[in-house]
Amino acid sequence: MSTSLRRRRWSEVLLRPHVLVASLLLASAVPWLWGGLGAGVAPRLPGALLVGEPTEVPEPTSVPIVVLDRDGLHRTLLVEVETIDTFDARLRAALVALRTVLLQERNWPAAVAAPSVQSYEAQRRRVAVIDVAPLGSAPGLELMAELAALRSLQETALAHGADEVRVLVGGRPATTLWGQVALH
Repeated sequence: MSTSLRRRRWSEVLLRPHVLVASLLLASAVPWLWGGLGAGVAPRLPGALLVGEPTEVPEPTSVPIVVLDRDGLHRTLLVEVETIDTFDARLRAALVALRTVLLQERNWPAAVAAPSVQSYEAQRRRVAVIDVAPLGSAPGLELMAELAALRSLQETALAHGADEVRVLVGGRPATTLWGQVALH
């Protein structure tokens, strides 16, 4: 009779609601604890979403350039350039082509080389930093020609997907591009 009482007592204890809930929680936590103690692989953050992989070999591609004239009218041209498949390289090639067009229209000083470009991402916004060589002792441009050059640089960068454009002169922040048009 003592064994039947003992069994009934254990069964009464085990079938109480708080004991059942505690054992269910323990049973569900065991796989989680086991997985945490094992040599699991740390989750990898997803990379940038690209359509294809960037290539390191320069390829011919069409890039847009935006040319503003002295009257403020702009036109977008597609030019064929040879570049690698990165934002900075495509924009750099576009700015070289833009300089050629602006030189033909006398909206770029012949003594100034094509600008360089670097970009970075800040708060999910792509910022393009365009570095233009200083004018030096070369003769300057008319006001409207200098304005056309600055606006062409900015609009071309925006056409390539930049959210913000900053212009440096000689690698440093400046108040004007070549002495007449304010940068800010």
